[in-house]
Amino acid sequence: MSIKRILSITCLSILFALPVLAQTPSGPAQTTPAFAPPGDAAGAPQGDAGGGGAAMPQTKAFNVDAFVDGVDKDKDGFMTKEEFTAAGLTDRMFLTPPFCDPDHDEKISAKEMSECKLPEAVDMNKDGKLTKEELVTFEGTSLGKERGPGEAKPE
Repeated sequence: MSIKRILSITCLSILFALPVLAQTPSGPAQTTPAFAPPGDAAGAPQGDAGGGGAAMPQTKAFNVDAFVDGVDKDKDGFMTKEEFTAAGLTDRMFLTPPFCDPDHDEKISAKEMSECKLPEAVDMNKDGKLTKEELVTFEGTSLGKERGPGEAKPE
C-alpha cells in the first residue's frame, strides 16, 4: 500500500469519526439532582452574594438501606409508585424528568435511590442515612411541598 493511500484512508477515517467524537462527553457524566430547578444542573445554590435571589437547598447522596427496607414491602429489590404511596410518600421521584428513576422503568432500585441527590434537609437527624420517616416528614415541610409541574399533591 502506498503512503498516499494510507494517508487518504486515515484522513477519511478521522473525518467520519469527528461527528461521533463531538457528541461524546469528555468529562464525568453530569446528572441533574432530584430537586434541582430547571437550568441548575449542578444543584448549586442560586442567588447573588448580596442576597438578591433565593438559595436552592444543597443536595447530597444518602445511605438508603433503611429507606429501602421501609418502602420495598415485597422485598424484590425495587420500589414502585404503589409502594411509595403505601408508605405515605408522593410519586415525585418517578416523574419526568426522572428524579430517581433514570431508566424510566417505573421502579427505583436501591442503587438508583442511593445515587439520587436529595436536599440535605431530608436528613432530619444528620446521620447520613435516609429513612422512610424522614422523607415522609420532609415532604410535609414547606420545602418538601415545593412541587414541579404535574406533581401530585399529598392528600
